[in-house]
Amino acid sequence: MLPIWQNSSKRSHIDVIIDLLSPEGLKIIDIGCGAGKITRELSEMGAYVTGIDPGERQIKLARSAKLVGNERFLEGAAEKLPLDDESMDIALFCNSFHHVPRANFDIAIEEAHRVLKPGGKLYFSEPIADGPQFELSRLINDETEVRALAYEKIINIPQTGFHAISEVIYITENKYKNFDAFRANSTSINPAREVIFKNNLDAIKTAFEENAIQADSHYVFNNPVRANLFERL
Repeated sequence: MLPIWQNSSKRSHIDVIIDLLSPEGLKIIDIGCGAGKITRELSEMGAYVTGIDPGERQIKLARSAKLVGNERFLEGAAEKLPLDDESMDIALFCNSFHHVPRANFDIAIEEAHRVLKPGGKLYFSEPIADGPQFELSRLINDETEVRALAYEKIINIPQTGFHAISEVIYITENKYKNFDAFRANSTSINPAREVIFKNNLDAIKTAFEENAIQADSHYVFNNPVRANLFERL
């Protein structure tokens, strides 16, 4: 039997967000924004976006980029959002909910509910623990358990003041010029991973070669993703 994602279409995160949320003119919080890519893409479309991340380094990177619209970046955590009650139209967790400490999943959802207006939308896109990118990444940081726990919490959200609207599965592509580019990207996210690379270099290199599709002078890794959309009651 094929995995549930195998026949899904290839799409970018932003394309799925646009289709499900029509963000132009809306007030959006991008929770766990990292270096701000999604925040800026939404801002370019005319949304008013606040990117939140607990990492000082990530926020510094986000703020270093040129403003493209009505975006701003604040250091903060999903468990204590620096925003007023009922002030947002959309709350996004784009590849970030499973990074919230598992003991704090409920608190993060309560905070999203607090800052959303009644009728506001709560959106998750979470990587599925399967596929070529996962088979490579699990050698460095195996997220099998935490991804499963995050999804279990997500599908139970309708019990916490939200109504489920839709679930979509799609495939993104992660591209790297070569193995060194993949290694640099992975260790930039977490410098402590350099030790893992040094201790398991041959196995990681082998997985890189075996799971990649070579196209346009890049190594391409399919990454299945599940998006879930809810409405605040």
